[in-house]
Amino acid sequence: MKIRILSIACVMTASALLAACTTVYKNTDACEQLMRSKLAETSSDPLKITHVGAGIYGSRVVVEGSIEHVGVPASAAGAASAPLAASGAPAASVVTAVTAGGAGASDASATALSLKSAKPQKTVTPAAAECTFHGPTLDVFNWLAPADLVTASPNATE
Repeated sequence: MKIRILSIACVMTASALLAACTTVYKNTDACEQLMRSKLAETSSDPLKITHVGAGIYGSRVVVEGSIEHVGVPASAAGAASAPLAASGAPAASVVTAVTAGGAGASDASATALSLKSAKPQKTVTPAAAECTFHGPTLDVFNWLAPADLVTASPNATE
């Protein structure tokens, strides 16, 4: 009789511990998905998650990552408008002049080479968000970084 009670108590304790562990993982996943959806509302830039930390039984979750923005370098944008300004002709006629070997060919070919060699620049911005849970339900979502998202939603609650 004592062995049966002891084994039942061990099984109940193990199941309670496992239930608490799965709550942590569910809350971290929910906070990560909420962070991605909130970012998608304001920007189309991709979010890379680097670290997820959970507090006591998943009641507080902090998600850290980075937002990657790919842009055209300023030198390439300025070079694209150079043939138009230099020759006064539209870009299509400059390309025609390059292929025909006419006037303005050296300016246009230099521009074409600079556009070809210009690689998109990747800007990485650190991002972090905090979620506070009461059990499995979300109480508060706050952006911690970047500053423009922190000021956009100072205490957004769900």
